[in-house]
Amino acid sequence: MSEVKVENEEFKLVSNVVPEKELRQAQLRALKLFADTVGKTYGPMGGYTAYSFRDPNKNTKAINCYYTKDGLTALKHIDIDKPIEDILRDDIRTICTQVVKTIGDGTTSAVLLSYYVFEGMLKLQKEGYPKRQIIKLFKEFIADGIKRILESKKDCTLEDIFNIAKTSLNGNEEIAKMIENIYKECGMDVFIDVSASNTKDSKVKIYKGMTYDEGFIDPCFINNEKDKTCEMPSPRIYVFESPVDTPQMHALFQLIIEEEINKPIQAMNSGKKPKDEVHPVLIICPTISRDMNSTIDQLINEMNMHPANQRGFICVVANIDNDNQYLMDISKLTGAKLLKKYIDKKNYEADQKKGLAPTPFNIKSFAGTAEKAVIDNMSTRIINPKNMFEKDGSYTEFFKNYLEVLENDLNKYEETHEELLKIGKLKRRINILKANMVDFFVGGIGTSDRMALTDSVEDAVLNCRSAAQEGVCNGANFEGLKAFNQISIECSESKTSLENGLLKAMKDAGVVEEDEEGNPKVKDTKAFDAWIHTNYNGSELKETIDDCIFRNRVAEIILTAYFSAAVQLYKPYVDDNDAKAAMVVASTLTQKKPLNIITDEYDGTVLTSAKTEPAILDSISRIISLLFDTNQFLVPDARFNIYTMGHEEETESNMDKSLREVKTVSLVDKLYDQCTKQEQKEHETVNPVQQDISL
Repeated sequence: MSEVKVENEEFKLVSNVVPEKELRQAQLRALKLFADTVGKTYGPMGGYTAYSFRDPNKNTKAINCYYTKDGLTALKHIDIDKPIEDILRDDIRTICTQVVKTIGDGTTSAVLLSYYVFEGMLKLQKEGYPKRQIIKLFKEFIADGIKRILESKKDCTLEDIFNIAKTSLNGNEEIAKMIENIYKECGMDVFIDVSASNTKDSKVKIYKGMTYDEGFIDPCFINNEKDKTCEMPSPRIYVFESPVDTPQMHALFQLIIEEEINKPIQAMNSGKKPKDEVHPVLIICPTISRDMNSTIDQLINEMNMHPANQRGFICVVANIDNDNQYLMDISKLTGAKLLKKYIDKKNYEADQKKGLAPTPFNIKSFAGTAEKAVIDNMSTRIINPKNMFEKDGSYTEFFKNYLEVLENDLNKYEETHEELLKIGKLKRRINILKANMVDFFVGGIGTSDRMALTDSVEDAVLNCRSAAQEGVCNGANFEGLKAFNQISIECSESKTSLENGLLKAMKDAGVVEEDEEGNPKVKDTKAFDAWIHTNYNGSELKETIDDCIFRNRVAEIILTAYFSAAVQLYKPYVDDNDAKAAMVVASTLTQKKPLNIITDEYDGTVLTSAKTEPAILDSISRIISLLFDTNQFLVPDARFNIYTMGHEEETESNMDKSLREVKTVSLVDKLYDQCTKQEQKEHETVNPVQQDISL
């Protein structure tokens, strides 16, 4: 039998590991897809994105189709069949969701800017700059940019509200005017909840009450699946003054559940009590200790056993800031007695005799009430609390007196310019108590039309609310463009100043002179090279100049990103001409305000919340950090690791082509380049190239 030998056979180990090189390609590829997709919705002249899906609960081929100009909605409906890109989509969507919840805008800008910045930073990394240093300096510039942007904000007026709404609504003056009128009637602290109407007409319904920035402790309390809220008509409201962190407070919490929930529901199920006599219960407390986990877990499990439409008989809200005395305000205006922690038994017995301490027999007397409570994961709205309004809608004398006391305290502290912390807390309390709440029902011709407009109105309302609280700035990402343009100028000027000193030293040494046009010119290459090695290389000056160049490069990357995003914004305005769009962007810096595409003027009406651009920059920082901090990826199955199968060479070359050149080099590099060209020229003169002559 002959022996068979297999030569030059290479064993290749197949794993699920995607190394950093292939990971970066996937990240850039995904970011480009996201930027291209959401970028088509960008600005007043951006188009609608149609998205469709089949209802999984229906055995039908029918496809539901909707339209949106909302960047986050478009991003959410992108479907990718590759794991890295798909997970990155989810991560970016999560980051951008926080922005939208805060200011109602910014997803498109955040995605576009992240793509341009990431592209430029990859180029910088390829040139040998350390990744850690790039990220560190990038974050430093982001913080500086945010600081500069916030310095340019101004207080928000009713006219600003109209302009902000109009900008967010792509020029819809009718809806913008409705939003302005709400603020005019209800004040700058109004809370507007947006939902789709059942008719073609948009309507507004005004409520009054209080809103606090903490919501339910678990989604199990949701009874409105559409809005992801817990809605409680005429709730019985219990307010804990102290944390639920002792056996005593634990027992009190369980007592409320037993008396207000378990017993009434048992009576209802047995027919002893009608359903409408079982009132929902809202429990509000500062914190709940881990010792309560078993009780809370049991409650959550019981809630999850019921479908959403059968819940709503209880909701628990924790982490309400008691330092601001919000719990006191809730107690006073709902009529609830505060549930306190007793350390001294004698004090408890004394309060028990007065009816101020809870017992199994009087616990129900500690409940307050309101017309309605609406709770979501981020806020608690108490509408028309018991002691705030008369039947005709006017304020009660109790509320007016209560508010007067708070306002008098505020005036006292403001007059003395003391107790700044107390001034801030009192202002927040008063604003909450005076704020109104509005339901804005968005109309439209059909379901798709209403949903598309509802997305825009939600963004406009959130942006207006943020502006009313935080102040206003120029919109269209202009403040970021202006800030980083200035940062880039300062970096360039610093580099130029240092190099002017270096140039003077080289002139004084006689190794450099000026040509006819006044440009620096090397007199003698050998003398120049010797001087540089002796006086410059390894010096503190070189390190400083190199640092300036590095800073300039990073600043230019962020500025270029803003410029590129602005070009995308103005391209539809100039018939998709890149050069003309770039001229518009440059003119905005000259005019010191963005161009209003709708009016064709630099009229100063393109406004947004002062918090918008900082929130976008924070998102970009988080996205870029997430991308660069990840240096490898593990796909679910090694057999289908498409990222290491040799399919990425073309993508890599295309990626290299796409990375922008940022031309910031040192004076010394320029002079060395000059020397190299001069030497080549001299060499070609001495040794002319011989031509081959073929016979």
